[in-house]
Amino acid sequence: MTEIPIQNIPIKEISLLILGTLSTFLVWRVQHQKDKIKNVESQLSDKKYEMYSELIYILFDLTNGEKIGKKVSQRDLLKRILAIKRDMFIYAPDEIFRKFTKWTLEINKIDNSVSHFKTYFELMKLVRKDMGQKKTKLNIDDFMLFYMQSEEEYEKFKIEYGW
Repeated sequence: MTEIPIQNIPIKEISLLILGTLSTFLVWRVQHQKDKIKNVESQLSDKKYEMYSELIYILFDLTNGEKIGKKVSQRDLLKRILAIKRDMFIYAPDEIFRKFTKWTLEINKIDNSVSHFKTYFELMKLVRKDMGQKKTKLNIDDFMLFYMQSEEEYEKFKIEYGW
């Protein structure tokens, strides 16, 4: 067997090969992790969208159901709110979770006041921010006009309830 003299081993080339292979693996691993995180964020965003959409649909279904001949029963309403609560606990940021809880407590009050609209608007504003509308400038008047679709009715509402 012949000996290979140490000065004949291409140490630079071997080192470059090892470093190149290692850096290629590390770049792949980082990209793989980024893709996994992006996938999870996308799934979370989809779940939030479904939950937030249902939250909006409930209010509009309640107020417009009679107009279109599809009145929402108390049982159906309770089921839908419980489904939102379940998802809210898992997917919503703390601030939205707390505001939703405040809103549900307000709508369950016996006096059945309309003050819950303000809390609901604050909730919707937080939802908009969570879904990417970070610079939203909407105010309660914008929301109520959107909801009521009548300036005259909204003016009467404000007078009647002291807004």
